[in-house]
Amino acid sequence: MKKYDLFAVSFLFCLMNLYLLAEQPKYILFDNLERKNFVDSAYWMYLTDPTYMPEIAPYVVREPFNDLTLQKYKLTDFDVAIFLLGDNKLNTKVGNASVLNAIRQMISAGKNCLIIGRSVLYYAFNPQGGDLNPEVQKFLSDTLGIEYLTRVYVSRQSGNQIEYWSFNIKGAFGDPVGQSIIKWCNMGFNTGQEVWWPLAIYLAFDVFKSKDSQKFPPVDHFIRRNNDYPNDTIVGIRTEWGTARLCFWSIGFEAFAGDIPRGYQLARAMRWLKGNIAPDGAAYDIDPNIVDFGEIQPGKSDTIQVKITSTGKLDLQIDEIDFWENPDDVFEIVSGKLTKPIKLKRGQTYSFTVKFTPKDKISYKGSISIKTNALFNEYYYLDVWGYGGGIEAKGPILETNFPENKIDFGKVKKPTSKILQLILKNVGDKTLEISEFEVDTTYKDYQRFDFAQVLQVPIFIEPNDSVIIKVRFSAATQEERIYYGRIRVQTNAKNNNIFFIELQGEVEGLVSVENTTDDFVEIINDALGKNLLIFFKPKINSYHAKVNFINELGQTIFTKDCNLELNQNLVLPLSYSTFPSGVYLIQIQTFNQTFAKPLVLIR
Repeated sequence: MKKYDLFAVSFLFCLMNLYLLAEQPKYILFDNLERKNFVDSAYWMYLTDPTYMPEIAPYVVREPFNDLTLQKYKLTDFDVAIFLLGDNKLNTKVGNASVLNAIRQMISAGKNCLIIGRSVLYYAFNPQGGDLNPEVQKFLSDTLGIEYLTRVYVSRQSGNQIEYWSFNIKGAFGDPVGQSIIKWCNMGFNTGQEVWWPLAIYLAFDVFKSKDSQKFPPVDHFIRRNNDYPNDTIVGIRTEWGTARLCFWSIGFEAFAGDIPRGYQLARAMRWLKGNIAPDGAAYDIDPNIVDFGEIQPGKSDTIQVKITSTGKLDLQIDEIDFWENPDDVFEIVSGKLTKPIKLKRGQTYSFTVKFTPKDKISYKGSISIKTNALFNEYYYLDVWGYGGGIEAKGPILETNFPENKIDFGKVKKPTSKILQLILKNVGDKTLEISEFEVDTTYKDYQRFDFAQVLQVPIFIEPNDSVIIKVRFSAATQEERIYYGRIRVQTNAKNNNIFFIELQGEVEGLVSVENTTDDFVEIINDALGKNLLIFFKPKINSYHAKVNFINELGQTIFTKDCNLELNQNLVLPLSYSTFPSGVYLIQIQTFNQTFAKPLVLIR
């Protein structure tokens, strides 16, 4: 065989090995201890969806937790193991395979686990659970930092009927997984275009405290039950032991209303869990990620050093570091400019120094091209900024449509709500980053205020651009008075780094309605209890009417326009079989009258 033929065969063999290595599974989901529809719809569909998790989807496998699977795979070869325990105990065994032992193996190997179990704490700590295993208690207490509180009931049984109560789960402030995101449970969430519904309605779940919030940071809190807001009722927690990372929840993602909260919650958890694992191929971090010289007088100079650190599993090769954009040649690489490619092993660094010498009293923006063998990132463009002396460096500057940063909702009749639009505008000349934006849950009447949209941080706003935040005040409370809250905001803006937007709203008397015993209208349930029949009995000639179906938060979740005719009853079927349990208001508005009737749904 010719020499170049041997080279070709060797090259193909190496490519095949790299391909097989890339396709090796890194994440395993154990699927036989949880209900199949929950596994499919709350977890598997997102783990394998490249739009949610492009770096995870190709490398995840799904297997039952049993002896056969643990013989087929070496568990500690996986970077993350996902244990969906459903209503099972933490020390559940299938054959000789023990969940608790498997988690311990992953920790010992410095690998990571995501654990979700609705009854794990109930069996371990609650006397009614009937287990109280000391070994499990010790693991939950010492390894996960859990101090058990109680089982919270979000339902009530009356005879053969069960009434479910709506509640919220809110991400912990500043947590990389929870990110202050509110999840809606036992109820639908109206996005304005559609209503999201949870996959599961919960009877109860367990809450706990953290033994040490630094070592065991909370991820998610239970924040509402019948308008009560306990402060220390955690349902999600995370921790690190050496290089091993653990996330645990006592309530499953299937409780959340909507696909987006479930998918992004799982994506954030997976990204945090695998954060201690080196990326495939070559990868690197760069510091700083923007070279900003600020203001320099023309003719004078300053320098900034840039450091590149190899972080991937394969060696990083840097082929080029040079300017892609350099107006008036005011920027210069004075040290570290490459003359030939270099290689860095994981953890090694390479530095180069950029010099800025402005010529005029204007702003300058340059760009440095960095060419490497990094996976999915062959070229990286590093922005370089600088200002000539004599002008003010603006940077990102935040302005709102409420100049004094105070939003007053005015008077709102109970039990309705009111939404105002808060406009956040960047009037500076650099990208504005809003890293924290949430209702302050430590301040006064915070439970009356929230956002009428799913809010993801960080929020990036380009110069002269803006975003709209829908802020809501709920008057679904008995006490008629003025309520106060505030939104905590943290940005990179020069004028407003950390500040508060004050909130105020006044609750006044009920929406004016007339008794539904009037001859004009009659509202009844059908015989099957699946539809609402509304009988109109007009007394005058044809006119318009509007029917609203309002939930206990004052949100209109269904509306219908219709025409009424003289001496003709109109039957309007309204299917409410998918609505969660709760108290609703049927409101009928005509040209000069409003009628309403409460409806209690029990599932």
